[in-house]
Amino acid sequence: MRGLFLLPWGLFLLGLLPLAWGEPLGEVGRGLGLLLSALLLSGVGSLYSRFPVAYSVQLFLVLGLSLLAFQLALEGALLLVGGEVPPYAALGGGLGALALGVAFLLGTGREAPLLPPMPRVGTREDLRRLGGALEGLALRRPLVLVYLGTSVSPETLLGELRREDLAFQVSGGYLLVLQAGRPEDAAGLLRRLRERFPLSAYAVERWQGGSLERVLLRLEAEALLQS
Repeated sequence: MRGLFLLPWGLFLLGLLPLAWGEPLGEVGRGLGLLLSALLLSGVGSLYSRFPVAYSVQLFLVLGLSLLAFQLALEGALLLVGGEVPPYAALGGGLGALALGVAFLLGTGREAPLLPPMPRVGTREDLRRLGGALEGLALRRPLVLVYLGTSVSPETLLGELRREDLAFQVSGGYLLVLQAGRPEDAAGLLRRLRERFPLSAYAVERWQGGSLERVLLRLEAEALLQS
């Protein structure tokens, strides 16, 4: 929905309504600070309308940030005109936090969207940066991890993988993340790779959550025993 990026700005302007019937005679400094925070939140919410995730996740992310921006804008405007901030003003922030919680549940639910494909083999730093997203995805959608001990070039390896599979260079080889794979898919991939390239060692694990660093250490240790 292309108009989703307008939602944060619409709620931001709605929060400024008290300025229409009052002059800035109250706590100007604090009020302007809250308005600036609301403006930044609206900008971030607008950017999230282009975030590459499922639409349901995207909608609740934008809605949550928009409601938080609305609350800050409303409180800032009321402070500027010298009005009192009513207790129910916190309702916007509460609903915003709830919407962000729903976005998290949808993003890590049974139908959690796959991570966007990478146009290249990632580095160890890329793996560390995506670690949190992979750990959250593995909680709901078991991932198949494959460790390969091989000297094949990244470009050649990437050509053997499916579009949704991720590959990262790690110490001594590569870590493959089969996002929509099953253990039998990993067996087929390994059989094909062994026929075409020299593999000094390999290890496979069906990952169902937990620390990415720990499962990587287990895979490397298992592969080391083979070499």
